[in-house]
Amino acid sequence: MLALLSLLAFAFHFIRIQFSEAVDFSLDWNLLLSWIPLLIAFFTKTLSKRLGPLPITVGILSIVWLAFFPNAPYMITDLVHLSVNYYSDRTWHDTIMLFYYAQISLINGLVSLYWFHGTWNRTYSKRTGTILLFLSFPLGGLGVFLGRILRLNSWDFFHKPGQFFLNIFENLYDRTALLLIVEFGMLLGTLYFVLWGLLRFRVRRQNRPSE
Repeated sequence: MLALLSLLAFAFHFIRIQFSEAVDFSLDWNLLLSWIPLLIAFFTKTLSKRLGPLPITVGILSIVWLAFFPNAPYMITDLVHLSVNYYSDRTWHDTIMLFYYAQISLINGLVSLYWFHGTWNRTYSKRTGTILLFLSFPLGGLGVFLGRILRLNSWDFFHKPGQFFLNIFENLYDRTALLLIVEFGMLLGTLYFVLWGLLRFRVRRQNRPSE
């Protein structure tokens, strides 16, 4: 379903190109990047269920996942590209199109976090899983700051780790960094627990004995 929604977002962008020109082809690239944490989470969850607890492997995959996880909520910030002209059809098309991109990307990230949360609980303990879950929220906000403001990307974490962490330490107390860490963290936390609540409710309904 998420794949079909991604194709729908691409279709909206194609229609936009017919209006005049592409908004920004980085939209398509960023949406594809949001699939990386989802695929990593799916692989890790499957591996953990089939082979049992693999604390070192899960730990390494968690770090790789965290490097790409901010790409999912990052697309919310693409809404800043909106031009405001209430009498322009293009304005409303762009609004809906950008929301599609942001929505699908965000769902990819939240589902990947849900899968990792379950994997952490199975691999370590529920307490450790909860701690890692709550650390993921502000770290996701920090990743958005690094990408949107400092223009770093996930690959820099692997190609230039020294410079990557130096940039973090130099900007950690920047007001914009703190705002994104706190407020994006709150946003991710709120949306995650909505998703968690809905999925748990569905599981309870399925497990309820039929009368």
